[in-house]
Amino acid sequence: MDVNFSGTTFTAELLSQLLDSVRDPETGRAGFGSAKFTGAVFSEAANFSSVHFLGEATFHRTRFLEDAQFGGAKFQSKIEFGDSEFKKECRFEGARFHGVAIFNNTTIEGAASFTNCTFSSMAEFRALQFSRASFVQAIFGDRCAFTQSTFNKRTKFTNAQFARTADFSSSSFHSLAQFVSAKFHSVVTFSEASISEAFFSSATFDREADFHNTVFGRAVFSEALFSASANFDNTRFTRKSYFTDSVFSKAALFRGAKFHQDVHFVRAAFERAKRMGPIISHGCIVFSGATFERPIILELSAVDLSFQQAEWSSTGVLRVRHAKVDLSGAYFSSNMVVATMPNPFRNAEGSALDDSPISESLPAKITSLQGTDVAKLLLVDADLRECRFAGAMHLDQIRLEGECQFSNSPRGIQVNGWRITRWTPRRVLAEEVEWRSTSQSPRGWSINTSATSTTPAALSANYRHLRKSFEDSKNEPDAADFYYGEMEMRRNDRTRPRSERYLLAIYCLVSGYGLRAGRALVWLAFTIVATLTGLVFWGLPSQAPMTVSNGVIHGRTFEEVTKTPKPVNPSGPIHDRATLQRFEKGFRVVVNSVAFRSSGQVLTTSGTYIEMSSRIIEPVFLGLAVLAIRSRIKR
Repeated sequence: MDVNFSGTTFTAELLSQLLDSVRDPETGRAGFGSAKFTGAVFSEAANFSSVHFLGEATFHRTRFLEDAQFGGAKFQSKIEFGDSEFKKECRFEGARFHGVAIFNNTTIEGAASFTNCTFSSMAEFRALQFSRASFVQAIFGDRCAFTQSTFNKRTKFTNAQFARTADFSSSSFHSLAQFVSAKFHSVVTFSEASISEAFFSSATFDREADFHNTVFGRAVFSEALFSASANFDNTRFTRKSYFTDSVFSKAALFRGAKFHQDVHFVRAAFERAKRMGPIISHGCIVFSGATFERPIILELSAVDLSFQQAEWSSTGVLRVRHAKVDLSGAYFSSNMVVATMPNPFRNAEGSALDDSPISESLPAKITSLQGTDVAKLLLVDADLRECRFAGAMHLDQIRLEGECQFSNSPRGIQVNGWRITRWTPRRVLAEEVEWRSTSQSPRGWSINTSATSTTPAALSANYRHLRKSFEDSKNEPDAADFYYGEMEMRRNDRTRPRSERYLLAIYCLVSGYGLRAGRALVWLAFTIVATLTGLVFWGLPSQAPMTVSNGVIHGRTFEEVTKTPKPVNPSGPIHDRATLQRFEKGFRVVVNSVAFRSSGQVLTTSGTYIEMSSRIIEPVFLGLAVLAIRSRIKR
């Protein structure tokens, strides 16, 4: 039966009478042909449960002042609730919409329930005002549009299915929006939307998922499956976000995405993504356990980056600004580059991204390589002052390029009780700083309250491997600092024989392990002065011995005998021996002894032994000084 009650005011009794008049006596179900309720007012509860609308149903500009019930209703043709108003609850649980369903510009002040509804044709909810809405297990067989709609309270799309395009662009969710286990079989767009708290856990996106320019509060995409491209360009996340165990089968577009707090990509899988970012985060970005199966470029600017146990199955490039990067336990099957990006990143439109509030320090700070195989790792312009190398594998094959910074040893003289220590500048590992800060004489070293289990033996191995890496790259001068560190740790390793440690201590004292030319030259100068002093006061005879020759004639034979008297030790007061002539003679002896040569000067017995000692010791100091200079300028 076709009815037209436009502009009619219905009470509950009047509506009941109307439904009874169109009720099928066999099935007991009310049914309409074409039904028009345009501008109608339902002053009391309106119950259209299980009503069958065979023709077009129009509720345009209709007002429901009390609860409205459409549970189990069937709409065979077009249904329109445009510009209508629901003052209280409206319920469509189990309703079937076989024609176009239009709810544009509708206001629903109470709870709206579309649980288990089926929309076989297009569904339009444009510019609709929801209070609390539920679309749990709803099925949208055709396109649906929620553009510019507002959801003021909790909204549920749990287990909902979208067979065709789902458009939520420019919509606003002021409270929790649940899309848990929702299935989007076609394109879905939330561009320009605003979502206070979004849960897309276990959601499935079979086609493109467009979230560009969306503003999220808290966002949870845990275990979500993106079978096509996921577009988060210029998206903002103002609270913590989670992509834990998510799968990105194709492109993962986050160009210009900004996270104001932490974001977790823990165990996320990036199967075909070629580029991700640039991403700006004022918190931590966690990729722990993530997998990257194809060559990928990551551009990230954050406070902290964690790639613990992450796995690259192909080549990768990680471009970083400001962040502290934890690569402990990461696996690189092919070449991997971690580089500091000197210039600001740019978004999809080419505009520079402002990441200055994150940190004043620009270089990427590598904080840990523990348990990582670094054979295929290249670090460019990295800050390694806090890096822990303990447990890193194939450390001798790591490559460092550009300006890679290490911690520095203390400078100048440090006084600790009766002990006076002078530290020469050199590059050191963070583990040595920690070990020094907990040793008996940490003065001058940065005090670190955290305990360290690194031993001098392990530190010695790390220094040796890094030294080899520098030497293999033909960087002998910079390798010298790591050789010095290796020797220092060997000298402090109490598991080594005491004789070896004493020998290393002497080697350090006289020449800084053959790396401190100044130290060797000081000892050389001291030896020269000591030798010269000994010669002047005890080594040179008081007078040069006069050679005496005597001859004897035996027939036709003349025999000449020449005798040289034994040098006479100097006598008299010590100060009388310090003459310019004696200093000049002693200086000639000392200069010749440096080059293993004898001056030919007649010496006393004491002077002979002094010269012999100087001819052994002084060339050694000279050789150590030359060796140290050579180690700093070797190409």
